[in-house]
Amino acid sequence: MIVALTGFMASGKTTFGRAAAERLGWMFVDLDEVIAVKHGTPAEIFASQGENTFRQIESSELAETLQTDTDTILALGGGTVLRPENLQQLKAKAKLIWLDTDYSIILSELGNTDRPVLRGRTLEQIRALYDERRPLYAAAADIIFPIQTTDYDRVITDLAATIQSL
Repeated sequence: MIVALTGFMASGKTTFGRAAAERLGWMFVDLDEVIAVKHGTPAEIFASQGENTFRQIESSELAETLQTDTDTILALGGGTVLRPENLQQLKAKAKLIWLDTDYSIILSELGNTDRPVLRGRTLEQIRALYDERRPLYAAAADIIFPIQTTDYDRVITDLAATIQSL
């Protein structure tokens, strides 16, 4: 089974996904890490080739990653499910969990990152992007997993239990 984690940037897809996979004895794949190894970091691709090229690479690598027969937790990029072709592939091959992380937690985590989609955006514009994407994540998800605490051990335990129950 493949369980794909979606959500806004800094919602915990990689952190919680990696830890839950370790607890469950599953494989863990971060789509952005796959892209970085093969093509350069998302930030490099955005800067040199633009977002459209990045999204094409992302779709191609997603299709390849979804071919596994191993129990896998897959951390998606924040924009992966926004492309209809990606969502179609995910619905056919994976269970999709939206990490519905409280905005205050995301905001505290975003301060530690360099994300190309956020370059030049104000806090108000970031909040607007978050609010714009929430209904899209909700519509795409098979399961909505709210995160309203910074007790990360609790989040990991609950996420692993949710995945185990599938």
